[in-house]
Amino acid sequence: MCYMRVRFMRLLGGSGWCVWLCVVVCGLLLAAGCSSRGSSEGDGSGGDGEGSVSTNSVGYAGGGGGEVEEDLLDPVGCSNGDFVEDHSSRSSLVGDCEALVAFRNSFMLQYLAIEETETRFDPDWGDSDISDWERIEIQDGRVVSIDMRTQFESLSGQIPPEIGQLDALRELDMFGNLALEGPIPPEIGNLQQLEVLNLGSTGISGEIPPEIGNLAKLWDLHLGDTRLSGEIPPEIGNFAELQELGIYESDITGEIPAEIGNLTKLRVLVLRNNNLTGTIPPEIGNLTNLESLDLSDRPRRDGDNQLTGTIPPEIGNLTKLKRLNLSDNKLTGPIPASLGNMANLEFMHLSYNELSGSIPSEIGNLGRVEEVYLGSNRLSGSIPAELGNLSNLEKLGLSYSELSGVIPSELENLENLRRFTVQNNDLCGDIPEGLYRLDHFRYQDNPRLGSPCGQDNTGDSQ
Repeated sequence: MCYMRVRFMRLLGGSGWCVWLCVVVCGLLLAAGCSSRGSSEGDGSGGDGEGSVSTNSVGYAGGGGGEVEEDLLDPVGCSNGDFVEDHSSRSSLVGDCEALVAFRNSFMLQYLAIEETETRFDPDWGDSDISDWERIEIQDGRVVSIDMRTQFESLSGQIPPEIGQLDALRELDMFGNLALEGPIPPEIGNLQQLEVLNLGSTGISGEIPPEIGNLAKLWDLHLGDTRLSGEIPPEIGNFAELQELGIYESDITGEIPAEIGNLTKLRVLVLRNNNLTGTIPPEIGNLTNLESLDLSDRPRRDGDNQLTGTIPPEIGNLTKLKRLNLSDNKLTGPIPASLGNMANLEFMHLSYNELSGSIPSEIGNLGRVEEVYLGSNRLSGSIPAELGNLSNLEKLGLSYSELSGVIPSELENLENLRRFTVQNNDLCGDIPEGLYRLDHFRYQDNPRLGSPCGQDNTGDSQ
């Protein structure tokens, strides 16, 4: 099979006698090689590929010999026996092979267009039968997996629309290829057997295509740490089998669609650090298998979630939840007492909102919780003594609010408590002696702390 070095095109950007010498030599090679290809093309044998030249203007490389690390593959190798053995009886695999060639060439073209880059595509693609190509998996004569996870961290280019031809694909993992760019092609909706789609930590941009809703068998979708924009399409509610959904640290805008409540098998939902607005839909209470929910906006990260409104009481239906993080938003209203239903909760972070009202005593029902952060809100009233029931509690943050009354002595009974912050409130009365043993105890800026609660004291506590 014939090929020419696409690398030769780079030399045209140079100057001097060496360029002209290369032009003359390569011209002679083209003239001699193309005639040999014409005799082998008709019988489907493909030749031995050694020393042959392709007439294709993009410079394909054959699979029968020669270096291919900077060449484009010729898709004819899929149908003439070079890449697919017994190709006449394996038409579906021939089609998959042609899609993989387009997939590979898309990235190679980007590499060749950049003068200085460390981008490399897998040189083993095209050197042998497709069954030996690295980073793919074939089952029952079809390509079922493409795993490029962190393999090519500087992989440049876009996912070509030909990806939609791989209609038996079950896994597509491109995580960590930071230079991967461009939109998610709508043709990805043709991959109706897809179970895992991971495009996280890449440079993909544009909106999430609504065609993604066709992937009814998907159970793992990760699109985090990207440049995606626009809104979350309501078609996301079609993922009846989805168990993990991560769309985070991107430029996603708009509201969380109510259709997300259809994902009843979901175990992990992470939408942190986007530009989400609006309220938390009450339909989120339908996700009764959820174990981790993160809608937060972490400081010093990309994105700026600004969720408003109240925390829906339906969230208390998530009795399997282990991690709840709604911090750094604009949430208002009370902390719903229904949170006390989350018997499996281990981590709760509601700080840096505008929550008001008292801390519900039902929080004391969270027997497995290890960390509770409720500070930097507008909470008022007293610290409930029921918090003393949290036998596994290690960290408790109640700072920068409007809490009043005494620090309950029941907190002394928390043998696992190591960190307790309650500064900048309006607490009064004596500090329970047992709290001084903690590794980290902050109680400053409570002017009346240390004095009887009926006595006004404007001095600073020590």
